[in-house]
Amino acid sequence: MCKESLRETRKKELKEEIFLQALKMFKERGYENVTVEEITAACGIAKGTFYNYFPRKEHVLLHLGERQMEIFKESVARHANVPDYRKRLKLMFEELIARIDKDPHLLKVTVIEILRSSLVEQELQTLEEFKLCLTPLFKEATARGQVSARWSAYQLASVLVGMYYHTIFAWLAKPDQTDMLPIFYSHFDMFWDGVEIGEEWNHG
Repeated sequence: MCKESLRETRKKELKEEIFLQALKMFKERGYENVTVEEITAACGIAKGTFYNYFPRKEHVLLHLGERQMEIFKESVARHANVPDYRKRLKLMFEELIARIDKDPHLLKVTVIEILRSSLVEQELQTLEEFKLCLTPLFKEATARGQVSARWSAYQLASVLVGMYYHTIFAWLAKPDQTDMLPIFYSHFDMFWDGVEIGEEWNHG
């Protein structure tokens, strides 16, 4: 691995470290009661280093959504050659859910603090980016006859993103009693059965 790649990897690792440490402190003491100075002291970094990664303390809360988008885009590219779009989408969402399924408390703190903060609008921008990332895939699925053309690709992407966020909130209500994937699958399969073009359509 070249020096530049190592440097980028280290930067990502440090940003993740700051994020996780900050979330741990938010959970223990409350978001409002934790200062940037305390976060940097816990991480063993200078205050200026913190601001290299997060312009303000509240931007720590946006990191989870931003990182999820990075993971999803990587997953889109990794599974681009899977011809069955139902299977492809499941693979992509499995990878997305795998990260947050490990620590429900981290996700819960992030969601609660975002809703209490002034960052909802920025989080909605990430949600819109999510929809736009999925839209080309649904265009392809429609063009290849796997999905009905009754709805636009953007509409289908919007419904799927809405299902994903519904899954998160349903899971957060009882994170110790249920897994996230079965919740998502139950909604996804119903959704796909409604938009998929069956064999009788293809040969009708």
